[in-house]
Amino acid sequence: MELPRVKMGRRGNKRFNYTPRYFDEEKEDLENRIEKIKAEVTGNYSKEGFEKRLRAGFKNREKEVSDPGAQQALLVSRLRVLLLVVVFSMIAYMVFYTNTVEVIFQGFRQIK
Repeated sequence: MELPRVKMGRRGNKRFNYTPRYFDEEKEDLENRIEKIKAEVTGNYSKEGFEKRLRAGFKNREKEVSDPGAQQALLVSRLRVLLLVVVFSMIAYMVFYTNTVEVIFQGFRQIK
């Protein structure tokens, strides 16, 4: 006995419609700057304008830092990281290539 075949709702191929659009980056940047200036002059800040400025800030953050305070903070953080790397490198050198740690522990043993 043969089981009846059941059609499982097979459909035809799905169509993909893509219409590319032209993107002019310079024009969009100009429009964003104009909106920003208008918002600063009038004091009316919109949510969309805030989102555009936020996106532009993330997009341009690696190009330049315009705030001098932010530049100084960035420099200080880089110097801290460099200082930590130097200190940890010196400690690692002392632990692995000299007997300084053993001398320190011997000194603590003598104190007891």
